Amino acid sequence: MDCVEAGGPPAGAGCGGYVVGETVKLLKELNAFDEYDVILFDVLGDVVCGGFAAPLNYSDYCMIVTDNGFDALFAANRIAASVREKARTHPLRLAGLIGNRTSKRDLIDKYIDSVPMPVLEILPLIEDIRVSRVKGKTLFEMAETDPTLSYVCDYYLNIADQILSEPEGVVPQDVPDRELFSLLSDFYLNPSQPPVQNKELELDLMMV
Repeated sequence: MDCVEAGGPPAGAGCGGYVVGETVKLLKELNAFDEYDVILFDVLGDVVCGGFAAPLNYSDYCMIVTDNGFDALFAANRIAASVREKARTHPLRLAGLIGNRTSKRDLIDKYIDSVPMPVLEILPLIEDIRVSRVKGKTLFEMAETDPTLSYVCDYYLNIADQILSEPEGVVPQDVPDRELFSLLSDFYLNPSQPPVQNKELELDLMMV
């Protein structure tokens, strides 16, 4: 396994999206796309910038990594829009969505009801995921000396198995921004209320 990091310009002094686009061009010139069976390209979530979306021009699949929050899912919808647009001219499909470091998936489920797509995995709140980054190690390396982490690795192995099976994937039909804002904000502004009979039961218990 080889790893390449595409460094950007100093903060406030250039465009990171331009660097991503140029990196993709360089990898193509070096024939890197023909040297490996699997290539993963990790980019920032909001792909309104054409540079950040450049890897999609050479991809078979896109995977959206998000949490169960408003902002992340708003960005996820932008990625879905980018996949839809790129799929017009490229054999690109959305493999699915990955929920990352979240104890709930209720807002994710609300989103995919409007934008149907597979859910590849939901990773719970596992602090070792963050610790691995600080230590500069993969979770698999950490699991070699700490077998209790093997269950965390299983989440990633499950995702890998699904991708290696070459799923059909989908071309997502993203939701317009205003409609999505209304959909997701309603989740916070008007949370679902418990059934009436539960309220009555609660009152009865209080009276007892």
